[in-house]
Amino acid sequence: MFGAYHAGAWKALAPHFAPDAVVGASVGSLNGWAIAGGIEPDRLIERWMHAEAAGKFELRWPARWRDGLVSVPYLEEQIREMHGHFTPRIPFGVVLTRLRPFGPVLTRAPDVTWRHLASSCSVPVLFPHYRLDGALYTDGGLVQALPLWAAGEFGCGRAIAIHCLPTLPFPGGRMASKLMRAVSRHDFSAAAEMSVLTIAPAEPLGGLRDFLRWKRDSVEGWIERGFLDAEAAIAAHPECFPGNAASGDARILANGS
Repeated sequence: MFGAYHAGAWKALAPHFAPDAVVGASVGSLNGWAIAGGIEPDRLIERWMHAEAAGKFELRWPARWRDGLVSVPYLEEQIREMHGHFTPRIPFGVVLTRLRPFGPVLTRAPDVTWRHLASSCSVPVLFPHYRLDGALYTDGGLVQALPLWAAGEFGCGRAIAIHCLPTLPFPGGRMASKLMRAVSRHDFSAAAEMSVLTIAPAEPLGGLRDFLRWKRDSVEGWIERGFLDAEAAIAAHPECFPGNAASGDARILANGS
């Protein structure tokens, strides 16, 4: 549900920023797919304002652990619909986490299917996992919530990064993230030379219950916070936007979980 923050940030950014490529992880992959497909900011906001069914689910005891503890047929239906409705007009990449061998993987359009988007949103233990080309995948933000390394793989020199989850909504989240990165042994150096402007909430958007359940007041608040945070970033860093940028490097939008 925290992905509503992306929608508010995109409304502020869109008049000032036309990305040359978009990458996303977890819920950022869904918003990123729509943005790369040319969605108007108000339409993206409208999708979040009417996503109440996606926040309804039933707990279950699955036959297999990879089926997840939560039944989310409506969410899968929404992902299928979004994938079919939009086609990227600019380069797009989605980050998934492969379970064996463990580590993040970047898949680029046109090879991105609805299963790639669903896999990137597969919260471990809770949501169903998907098998692609013989390998099992899970949440794209598991190893690194903000996929800057993937942005670097596109060869971009500058990135605007929208990070709705700088702090995981459960105790020990920071330590868990460090452990995941260490276990993956992935090379994150692709983003080392990139100039990055990160837009993120100063305080956590909510707890685990907020993370999973749709509430209109919460969604409205997260959209507003994303918009205001992005406006503040634009005002503070006008050099990061095309009208005032001195560099001709390609620009990328990175959506993090």
